[in-house]
Amino acid sequence: MMNKKTIRKFFAAALALTVMTGGMSAINAQAFDEGDMLYISDDLQQELENESSVNFTQLGVKKNLKMYGAASGGSGDYTYAYLYKKQADTKWSVKKNFSDTKEVTIAPQTATTYNLCIKVKDGTGTIVKKFIDVKVNSGLVNKSKVSSKSITKGQKVTMTGAASGGSGGYTYAYLYRRDNGAWKVFKNYSTANSVVITPAFSGSYEICIKAKDSYGTIEKKYFTVNVKELLNRSTLSKTEAKIGENVTINAAASGGNGSYSYAYYYQLPGSSTWRTIKDFSTANSAVIKPTKSGTYNICVKVKDITGTIVKKYLELDVTDGKDYAAEINAKIIDSSMTSVQKIRAIHDWLVNNTEYDVEGYNSGNVPPESYTAEGLFKTHKAVCDGYAKAFQEMAQKAGFEAVKINGIGQNSSGQKESHSWNQVKVDGNWYNIDVTWADPVTSDDIGFDNLRYKYFLVPDSIMNKDHTADPGQTIYSCTAAQPMDQLINDVIAEDVANNENYRYCKSKSELKSITSSFVKKNVSEFTIIYKKSTFRDVQEVMDTVLYAEENISSVNCSFMDWKFDGYMQMTFYLSFFD
Repeated sequence: MMNKKTIRKFFAAALALTVMTGGMSAINAQAFDEGDMLYISDDLQQELENESSVNFTQLGVKKNLKMYGAASGGSGDYTYAYLYKKQADTKWSVKKNFSDTKEVTIAPQTATTYNLCIKVKDGTGTIVKKFIDVKVNSGLVNKSKVSSKSITKGQKVTMTGAASGGSGGYTYAYLYRRDNGAWKVFKNYSTANSVVITPAFSGSYEICIKAKDSYGTIEKKYFTVNVKELLNRSTLSKTEAKIGENVTINAAASGGNGSYSYAYYYQLPGSSTWRTIKDFSTANSAVIKPTKSGTYNICVKVKDITGTIVKKYLELDVTDGKDYAAEINAKIIDSSMTSVQKIRAIHDWLVNNTEYDVEGYNSGNVPPESYTAEGLFKTHKAVCDGYAKAFQEMAQKAGFEAVKINGIGQNSSGQKESHSWNQVKVDGNWYNIDVTWADPVTSDDIGFDNLRYKYFLVPDSIMNKDHTADPGQTIYSCTAAQPMDQLINDVIAEDVANNENYRYCKSKSELKSITSSFVKKNVSEFTIIYKKSTFRDVQEVMDTVLYAEENISSVNCSFMDWKFDGYMQMTFYLSFFD
């Protein structure tokens, strides 16, 4: 049987022959010219073609498999028949016999290869068959996994997507949630068959890996991953020791996974080199015997079976054995003092007898003794660490609970830097205290070289504005208000008593009276302390002095913040009419 293309060639040749012989009656066709092409208009029929198809050539059991009947050519008026069987069978099952139905659905119940047959019949009764093989797999199975179900914080977890069965063409989605919270999508459906996450928090993580085949079937698989934080709880048997005295380093840990091993290291005072006391082993203690005074830095490493390592740094202050703090306390503290007065005596002694080691700090070459209490007592020079250690030692020798805090401070220039300060318990309340910043050392700091009480026994609401403690320290909540009234009165009384031409001014009228009393004694230079809220501004203070007496011709002054916030100190220089 010739196809349509062959028939057209045949008739084209016949037509050409007929034209040459001058007749067309031998062929039931008409020739016409359209452009440069010669077309044949005829009643010949195209061969019947079966163009049927299915929606999937691979899918899972019990999934809908659609058979689509389609045809072209022939005489039209198509009808379709749909048959199927398992490949191993010989007998066909008829899903639907010849009709004009163009789509039928079957749901294969067995994982095997199915043979499908779709028959097309046209109006003349011509039948053309199309055979299609479809692989029916077992149902989609999610075979995903995770690399570990128990890790130490900081470790990675690999989520691996895997599947079998279904219709193939797998994609995967990865989700997680922590402690039964909301699900978060780490990576949505893609062909990526693995992703890696590093849990940021300890706790229980639930992981869901979704596998989807090309049919759209989704199977989920859930895993629980426990994230345990390894904590280093190592301590020293004492934080202060004398030269030649044994100090035990006690290693301890919690959390993490499995058994622990420990390693011990130290730095000599002023050295940047770490020396090994004992490398990793199960030994949970080691002994160090200091040979020189100063601060020893101790490092204890804890490792669990996952290989995770957590370090802890400890400080050991080593002295020559002389009790400097007790000797100083005996000179500045007596039993008649209140608790606040005792702490103030320690605070004031440290400020008045210590010079901040500006040279060492600016050069980046601070000597080891400037970091220690003993160095401060011996050389009267220190950086913040030395101030804080000396205060802690003196306060403890005086019978107070006191701790040193390490952290970050924002200085008067707005810059953040490493810093140390203290907390001390006074009359049942914990307070913050910063001795270093009570001793201004830069000319751009208001109150330069003037003892300050801005950070003397203050609550967290004041301290936390520019002090941030490092995590992992013993820090006490400080909520009690600064014990101001008696303290200010004491300081004012002392300043007035120790300076002949020095007065505390409580009002504008009192300032006039103070000025008049000095003028009558022919005193042209005097100093006052006043609360800033007493006057509108400095100009009002100067005007009050200028017009206090008729014979004052002019007033010059110098001023600065006084020892307490909200107070001003002004020194006046008077000129008189002749």
